Amino acid sequence: VSALDSRGLLIVSRPLSPFAAAAAAAAMGLPEGRAASMGQGRPHHRAALHVQRWRPVHLHLAFFAACCQQQAAAMSCFSEMNFGWCEFSRLNPGDPPNCPNYTFSIAAFQRKLDSHYINGARPPLMEAFFLTRLIEDYRTNLVDMDCPTPLVFAHFVVAELNLIAPPWGDPEEGWRHFDKAVQLAKQASPFQQHLMVAVPSAWPFKKAMDQVRAAQELSACAFQRVIEGFNYRVDLVIAHCREDLSWLSTKLQGVPRLTTLLIYEKCGESAQVDILPGADKFASVVVVPKPDKGRARGDECSAYLAHIVANYDSLADFTIFLQSDPQDHLHFDFFDLVLRSMAATTYSVPYLPLNGPRHVRTLTPCLSAVHEELFGTNLTEIIGPYCCAQFVVAGGTIRRLIFRGL
Repeated sequence: VSALDSRGLLIVSRPLSPFAAAAAAAAMGLPEGRAASMGQGRPHHRAALHVQRWRPVHLHLAFFAACCQQQAAAMSCFSEMNFGWCEFSRLNPGDPPNCPNYTFSIAAFQRKLDSHYINGARPPLMEAFFLTRLIEDYRTNLVDMDCPTPLVFAHFVVAELNLIAPPWGDPEEGWRHFDKAVQLAKQASPFQQHLMVAVPSAWPFKKAMDQVRAAQELSACAFQRVIEGFNYRVDLVIAHCREDLSWLSTKLQGVPRLTTLLIYEKCGESAQVDILPGADKFASVVVVPKPDKGRARGDECSAYLAHIVANYDSLADFTIFLQSDPQDHLHFDFFDLVLRSMAATTYSVPYLPLNGPRHVRTLTPCLSAVHEELFGTNLTEIIGPYCCAQFVVAGGTIRRLIFRGL
């Protein structure tokens, strides 16, 4: 609503619902026929309501009545929603069904979206994937009860992710999620649309659109580079000591085209490349003997360092450092996203920890001594890194480091 104009007409930026119009008319003392006309009109057209200029108090009450009805529509998105269903085992159909129940906080999802789009925090991927993968009945119910906004933004988040990291063999999935988000936004009621685009907005629609459009441009440019023959050169470095490497075949859905697998053998044995599971996914496979010397155990550290020293002047665009049992610390779904974005040439993170758990933040004499030895300065900040030494680092980032005493 803008204001009363010089003729005493109330200018409404969009038509009221019949129920809200009736409430407003009753509060202003308008006849029933006028109340019906108040609710008519088309979106984006202004409706003019004649109001006697000497009744400002009644006008205020009329607005309050109309707004209350629209606020009631907004509350169709409750703070929390419960979902439950039963799943039968395909392998053992006779087993009792698994019947999970989930409580989804729309309020928390909304605030995480603000943190992501406004403050640059991590995207709420888990919540977004949960909503986009809901069974169709639940998705339809959300739309029918005029609460499509969580679905809209879930598809925006997943669209941005899949544009930057296209699934193997399906580069169009990100575009489909974007189209679905726009479709759901168009299906929302005028009031829910208003909540997304007003200033201030209840949902960060403009920022989400801006980020998805930026991802679309990045994806289009990267796709053109790949067509023209450009690919990242990637080294996958594994510190190995007799562990099972079958995950290379069973867990890795794909790797970038120019990926070299380097297995640093720590225990005096050598992996047989000709029977190594998953070896055919890589451009080449190299086995490097690197047993620990003396009684000191170097574990993955000496393997990583040996690779950096030996290849310092010819490091790959990105090097992935893994233990030979990576599943103990990282999630393969997350790792797959990293590999997909590398394959699409959209990846640009200088250093990325791959593991999930983090250490408790602390400051010890040992950490201080190591920091001073490496960087020549005292450690003045509390350290709380990701655990267990599995990460991706750009070749340029490694070369910017100064290794003393090597």
